[in-house]
Amino acid sequence: MSEPNKYFAVFVLGTDGPGIVADVSKALFELGANINDSSHTIIGNQFAMLLLISIAPNYTAEKIQNVFQHITSQRGLTIHVQQLNHDDVYRRSTDPGQLCVIHLYGADKPGIVYQVTNLLASNKVNITDLSTRRFGNELKPIYIMYLEAEVPLNVDTRKLGSDLNNLASSLNVEIKYELEEVASL
Repeated sequence: MSEPNKYFAVFVLGTDGPGIVADVSKALFELGANINDSSHTIIGNQFAMLLLISIAPNYTAEKIQNVFQHITSQRGLTIHVQQLNHDDVYRRSTDPGQLCVIHLYGADKPGIVYQVTNLLASNKVNITDLSTRRFGNELKPIYIMYLEAEVPLNVDTRKLGSDLNNLASSLNVEIKYELEEVASL
């Protein structure tokens, strides 16, 4: 019986440019690695990517890291490879709850992310995805936030909605939220 595959997280950071995803995924393909999960974004002009890969058991983080030497020197990227424990590979199942999607739009000011996420954390709401963007000029910047979260069934969603509305009012932003029951997260 053969050994099971090993799992690694691959972090990629650096100045954005066309072809980064292609270069990284080609290197992984040539190694025989499978990309199980991935996410990437551009913040300012900085590229950030996180991949969860599986690969044959004879690979180490160092062997995988070495494959990226050409890409890191050519593109000026930082790539870090870290082996994962089996417990970190699959999302832990949680009690069924509700999916909450929040959209925020308004004038930019310090503390928006903290105040929204703190309200959610105080209600035991787990954020699963969050992205923000700032648009406009320095005199009138507009802030947009998109957030997905898991709301436990025991949370009073009417109160949570009221608290979000009150927060929107105090921040002078618009917050729209949708709740959808899910069978299993």
